[in-house]
Amino acid sequence: MRTSGRLLSLAAALFTVSAAQAAEKGILIRASELKAQPFIDAATTERLAANQPLTILARQGGWMRVDSSGKAGWVRMLSVRLDAIARPAAGGASSPASASQLHTGSRGRTVTTGVKGMDEADIRASSIDLEQLAMLTTLAIEPAVASDHAAKQGIKENQVEYLKTSDR
Repeated sequence: MRTSGRLLSLAAALFTVSAAQAAEKGILIRASELKAQPFIDAATTERLAANQPLTILARQGGWMRVDSSGKAGWVRMLSVRLDAIARPAAGGASSPASASQLHTGSRGRTVTTGVKGMDEADIRASSIDLEQLAMLTTLAIEPAVASDHAAKQGIKENQVEYLKTSDR
Protein backbone atom coordinates (compact mmCIF):
# COMPACT_ATOMS: atom_id res chain seq x y z
CA MET A 1 0.00 0.00 0.00
CA ARG A 2 2.80 2.43 0.81
CA THR A 3 4.39 1.83 -2.58
CA SER A 4 1.16 2.63 -4.46
CA GLY A 5 0.74 5.81 -2.36
CA ARG A 6 4.29 6.89 -3.23
CA LEU A 7 3.70 6.15 -6.90
CA LEU A 8 0.51 8.19 -6.84
CA SER A 9 2.33 11.10 -5.17
CA LEU A 10 5.16 10.88 -7.68
CA ALA A 11 2.69 10.82 -10.61
CA ALA A 12 0.87 13.87 -9.22
CA ALA A 13 4.17 15.74 -8.82
CA LEU A 14 5.25 14.89 -12.37
CA PHE A 15 1.87 16.02 -13.74
CA THR A 16 2.20 19.33 -11.88
CA VAL A 17 5.69 19.92 -13.26
CA SER A 18 4.68 19.03 -16.84
CA ALA A 19 1.58 21.28 -16.64
CA ALA A 20 3.73 24.19 -15.46
CA GLN A 21 6.17 23.60 -18.31
CA ALA A 22 3.29 23.53 -20.82
CA ALA A 23 1.94 26.94 -19.71
CA GLU A 24 2.00 29.65 -22.37
CA LYS A 25 4.59 32.36 -22.01
CA GLY A 26 4.26 35.94 -23.12
CA ILE A 27 5.59 39.43 -22.66
CA LEU A 28 3.75 42.62 -21.80
CA ILE A 29 4.08 44.98 -24.78
CA ARG A 30 3.01 48.09 -22.86
CA ALA A 31 2.70 49.13 -19.25
CA SER A 32 -0.60 47.76 -17.94
CA GLU A 33 -2.75 47.38 -14.89
CA LEU A 34 -3.11 43.95 -13.29
CA LYS A 35 -6.82 43.63 -12.51
CA ALA A 36 -8.52 41.54 -9.83
CA GLN A 37 -11.20 40.44 -12.33
CA PRO A 38 -11.42 40.42 -16.14
CA PHE A 39 -13.26 43.76 -16.41
CA ILE A 40 -12.05 47.24 -17.32
CA ASP A 41 -13.67 48.66 -14.18
CA ALA A 42 -12.32 45.96 -11.82
CA ALA A 43 -9.95 46.90 -9.02
CA THR A 44 -6.32 47.34 -10.03
CA THR A 45 -4.06 45.19 -7.87
CA GLU A 46 -0.71 46.09 -9.40
CA ARG A 47 0.86 48.20 -12.14
CA LEU A 48 3.07 46.21 -14.50
CA ALA A 49 5.91 47.65 -16.56
CA ALA A 50 6.30 47.08 -20.30
CA ASN A 51 8.48 44.15 -21.43
CA GLN A 52 7.67 42.16 -18.32
CA PRO A 53 7.60 38.37 -18.89
CA LEU A 54 4.30 36.64 -18.12
CA THR A 55 2.92 33.15 -17.72
CA ILE A 56 -0.59 32.89 -19.15
CA LEU A 57 -2.81 30.93 -16.79
CA ALA A 58 -6.23 31.32 -18.42
CA ARG A 59 -8.21 33.30 -20.97
CA GLN A 60 -11.64 34.84 -20.74
CA GLY A 61 -12.97 37.01 -23.55
CA GLY A 62 -10.49 39.79 -24.23
CA TRP A 63 -8.57 39.12 -21.02
CA MET A 64 -5.74 36.86 -19.93
CA ARG A 65 -5.15 35.69 -16.38
CA VAL A 66 -1.40 35.93 -15.95
CA ASP A 67 1.32 35.39 -13.38
CA SER A 68 4.06 37.98 -13.30
CA SER A 69 6.79 37.53 -10.70
CA GLY A 70 4.44 35.62 -8.42
CA LYS A 71 1.56 38.12 -8.76
CA ALA A 72 -1.55 36.79 -10.51
CA GLY A 73 -4.32 38.81 -12.07
CA TRP A 74 -5.96 39.84 -15.33
CA VAL A 75 -4.55 41.95 -18.18
CA ARG A 76 -6.02 42.85 -21.55
CA MET A 77 -5.13 40.34 -24.23
CA LEU A 78 -4.08 43.11 -26.62
CA SER A 79 -1.31 44.09 -24.18
CA VAL A 80 0.34 40.67 -24.39
CA ARG A 81 2.60 39.28 -27.10
CA LEU A 82 2.77 35.50 -27.01
CA ASP A 83 6.11 33.77 -27.02
CA ALA A 84 6.51 32.45 -30.58
CA ILE A 85 7.72 29.06 -29.32
CA ALA A 86 4.83 28.55 -26.90
CA ARG A 87 2.06 29.83 -29.19
CA PRO A 88 -0.86 27.38 -29.54
CA ALA A 89 -1.89 26.07 -32.94
CA ALA A 90 -3.93 28.54 -34.98
CA GLY A 91 -7.67 28.28 -34.50
CA GLY A 92 -7.43 26.27 -31.29
CA ALA A 93 -10.07 26.69 -28.63
CA SER A 94 -7.72 28.85 -26.58
CA SER A 95 -6.88 31.09 -29.54
CA PRO A 96 -7.53 34.79 -28.95
CA ALA A 97 -9.16 34.89 -32.36
CA SER A 98 -11.82 32.43 -31.23
CA ALA A 99 -13.99 35.20 -29.81
CA SER A 100 -14.69 38.43 -31.67
CA GLN A 101 -17.35 39.99 -29.44
CA LEU A 102 -15.85 40.39 -25.99
CA HIS A 103 -17.30 41.67 -22.73
CA THR A 104 -14.92 44.25 -21.33
CA GLY A 105 -16.71 45.67 -18.31
CA SER A 106 -18.88 44.36 -15.53
CA ARG A 107 -21.77 46.41 -16.93
CA GLY A 108 -21.87 44.29 -20.10
CA ARG A 109 -20.27 46.67 -22.59
CA THR A 110 -18.69 44.94 -25.55
CA VAL A 111 -15.81 45.62 -27.89
CA THR A 112 -14.98 44.00 -31.19
CA THR A 113 -11.42 42.74 -31.22
CA GLY A 114 -9.46 41.93 -34.33
CA VAL A 115 -7.51 38.76 -34.92
CA LYS A 116 -4.40 38.57 -32.81
CA GLY A 117 -1.50 36.23 -33.04
CA MET A 118 0.38 37.19 -36.19
CA ASP A 119 3.78 38.69 -35.61
CA GLU A 120 6.22 40.31 -38.03
CA ALA A 121 7.76 36.94 -38.97
CA ASP A 122 4.30 35.52 -39.85
CA ILE A 123 3.54 38.52 -42.04
CA ARG A 124 6.95 38.40 -43.77
CA ALA A 125 6.53 34.65 -44.41
CA SER A 126 3.05 35.09 -45.92
CA SER A 127 2.47 34.72 -49.64
CA ILE A 128 -0.29 35.31 -52.16
CA ASP A 129 -2.59 32.35 -52.74
CA LEU A 130 -3.32 32.77 -56.46
CA GLU A 131 -6.02 30.09 -56.40
CA GLN A 132 -7.96 31.93 -53.69
CA LEU A 133 -7.45 35.25 -55.50
CA ALA A 134 -8.84 33.74 -58.71
CA MET A 135 -11.85 32.39 -56.82
CA LEU A 136 -12.43 35.83 -55.28
CA THR A 137 -12.48 37.48 -58.71
CA THR A 138 -15.30 35.14 -59.80
CA LEU A 139 -17.50 36.77 -57.16
CA ALA A 140 -17.18 40.25 -58.70
CA ILE A 141 -20.11 41.80 -60.57
CA GLU A 142 -20.35 44.71 -62.97
CA PRO A 143 -21.08 48.12 -61.39
CA ALA A 144 -24.29 48.46 -63.46
CA VAL A 145 -25.60 45.12 -62.12
CA ALA A 146 -24.83 46.23 -58.54
CA SER A 147 -26.58 49.58 -59.11
CA ASP A 148 -29.68 47.89 -60.54
CA HIS A 149 -29.84 45.48 -57.59
CA ALA A 150 -29.43 48.34 -55.10
CA ALA A 151 -32.20 50.35 -56.80
CA LYS A 152 -34.57 47.35 -56.63
CA GLN A 153 -33.81 47.02 -52.89
CA GLY A 154 -34.39 50.75 -52.26
CA ILE A 155 -30.74 51.40 -51.46
CA LYS A 156 -29.68 54.90 -52.46
CA GLU A 157 -26.21 55.90 -53.58
CA ASN A 158 -24.33 58.10 -51.13
CA GLN A 159 -21.18 60.01 -52.02
CA VAL A 160 -18.68 60.40 -49.20
CA GLU A 161 -16.02 63.07 -49.54
CA TYR A 162 -12.43 62.20 -48.83
CA LEU A 163 -11.11 63.47 -45.52
CA LYS A 164 -9.02 66.58 -45.86
CA THR A 165 -5.41 66.10 -44.85
CA SER A 166 -3.91 68.45 -42.32
CA ASP A 167 -0.63 70.25 -42.92
CA ARG A 168 1.00 69.04 -39.72
